[in-house]
Amino acid sequence: MRRYRDDPGALAGLVADDRVHRDVYIDPEVFQLEMERLWSRTWIYVGHASQVPQAGDFITADIAAKPVIMVRHTDGKVRVLMNRCAHKGTKVVYDIAGNTGKTFRCPYHAWTYRTDGTLLNIPLKSGYEGTRLEAQGLTPIAHETYRGFVFARLDDGAGGRGGCGGSLSWLVELGDR
Repeated sequence: MRRYRDDPGALAGLVADDRVHRDVYIDPEVFQLEMERLWSRTWIYVGHASQVPQAGDFITADIAAKPVIMVRHTDGKVRVLMNRCAHKGTKVVYDIAGNTGKTFRCPYHAWTYRTDGTLLNIPLKSGYEGTRLEAQGLTPIAHETYRGFVFARLDDGAGGRGGCGGSLSWLVELGDR
């Protein structure tokens, strides 16, 4: 039952001057809307670059209830990737942290990805010729690194690259104390 998604009035009615309706805290539809409309568009702290010092080092996290991987690629740059195989959508990494070497391998059908997210190998590739799948990798996530702090967001719309730095002035002040 969709009570809130298509009814802005019902959604606005959840919060009054003197109370908050319990659905704000317990309704699955409200939770999903919050993930889509707030947390996917907000810069979320994923980790610190020092947590992935060597090529292949990774940590996993969730942004707006979606799994992501923060990894250091062989070029030394930190990347944030969606932790979902392009084939069947299963998580590619189940560990919280570790070192994957130069590749991630999906445990479901062994699709293999480089640590920058590009697709390296598809077993039985001839079965996928002419499909869009053969060119898909792990989806890169918009991210910014500021003084080693890595922030990411799922929505790469307005305020994308470069949009994070200005909102982190409080972090600069805290770090400079």
